[in-house]
Amino acid sequence: MRTTASVLLRSGVVAPIALASVFCLASPASAAPVSVNWSCQGTIFGIGQTSSMTTSVTGTAPGSAATGSAVAITLTPGSSSVPSSASGFSVTNISNLKMTFPTPANSTIVSATASGGTVAGTVATSGGNVVLTVPGPIAGGTSFTPPAVTINVTAGSPGTPITSKYAGTSYANPGMTMTTKVAFVGNVATACYPNPSPTLTTTTVV
Repeated sequence: MRTTASVLLRSGVVAPIALASVFCLASPASAAPVSVNWSCQGTIFGIGQTSSMTTSVTGTAPGSAATGSAVAITLTPGSSSVPSSASGFSVTNISNLKMTFPTPANSTIVSATASGGTVAGTVATSGGNVVLTVPGPIAGGTSFTPPAVTINVTAGSPGTPITSKYAGTSYANPGMTMTTKVAFVGNVATACYPNPSPTLTTTTVV
């Protein structure tokens, strides 16, 4: 993960995360990592501070599927690191990390599961979204790999592809949130959205 120097970074608000595939499906539509640029905002002493960071995601899904058939889309993250300090501030840990995915376009969600990774996480479906939650805490100065998320859907109408991406369009409507505990500052709530939001997988419906 690469982060952009900012006031937010100086305050220790660094929260790495990415998604990608855990099941290697036949003829994947996307097998190469996709870079995701995140715009983030943290509130420190009532003042919003902004930063940006980049993560990578590898997604796998069938290249094509018949209308009404079952489709599994898997998104698997790579390893990320939590810094032990940033510009003189000690980072204690990050916790309550949440990543949100809308139901893939032209599909109906059936279920979602989390697997793998070096930290525990769970998934839930709510309001048409899939939410991965990693409660943590994940200590500063350590590396971790979040669980992979598999989204099981039913293919929709032919002629329109099934596409997956992160949720989030603004700080008020984020696709990723977390809490960073910083020495002498306390807990800092952080909200991030993909800017721009790339397509992670594409499946043609026939």
